[in-house]
Amino acid sequence: MKKEPLFIAFSTQKGGVGKSTFTVLVASYLHYLKGLNVAVMDCDYPQCSVYDMRKREIRQLETNLHYQSKAIALFDSLGKQTYPIVCAKPEEAILKAREFLAGEPSGYDVVFFDLPGTINNDGVISTFMSMDYVFVPMAPSRMSMESTLSFIIPVNELLAERKDLNLKTIHLFWNRVDGRIKREWLEHYEGVIRQFGLPLMQTVIPQSVRYDKEQSIEGSDAVFLSTIFPADKNLLKGSNLDFLVNEIMEIIHLNPQL
Repeated sequence: MKKEPLFIAFSTQKGGVGKSTFTVLVASYLHYLKGLNVAVMDCDYPQCSVYDMRKREIRQLETNLHYQSKAIALFDSLGKQTYPIVCAKPEEAILKAREFLAGEPSGYDVVFFDLPGTINNDGVISTFMSMDYVFVPMAPSRMSMESTLSFIIPVNELLAERKDLNLKTIHLFWNRVDGRIKREWLEHYEGVIRQFGLPLMQTVIPQSVRYDKEQSIEGSDAVFLSTIFPADKNLLKGSNLDFLVNEIMEIIHLNPQL
């Protein structure tokens, strides 16, 4: 019997806050650095940005010998290949995921769902509520906070009322926080979050250009954001990505295999 994987999403109502970025970063970290078996359902239909990123990276590997040899060495050391990415309409994502898992010879620990930025129909909401855990990145701006809380608060209240739902908890975390943000501003919104009983993670992700650092077309630059490689060890320093992953693993009760 193959074990049932956890269904996890990074989701937010506010675009450009990092849901797809964290889907890729955490999936790659768990798959390549923690020894877990991971799959990604790209439900941001029809653009399927994560799926498109994988295709772009593969094209670059075909012409860039540096990344090509780096990939071969990585897969040889791990004894496995890249994690699969499946593109699906959001309302069909759970069914497609079940079909995919049923056809796989081995089991998975986690399936990540990259949901659309706007959860505006019953099908997408149903997929959202079918997750085991949802993690919500929040940018430190009034617009981001109001958009996030206007959706998450009623969902959290629904979870408290309905014990038959699959979704266990929703956890918020700060993203793109720089030194110019006043601590009292964050403390104000943290007070609002606590008032509504929303779990707020300890990890704070700083504003950093490294979070957009993909493979270069012809060069050999260190890579942070990739579906084929884990985040570069040197670039990890000060990113807080490692702390975020460890905190997530504690929340979902998942142990590393490496």
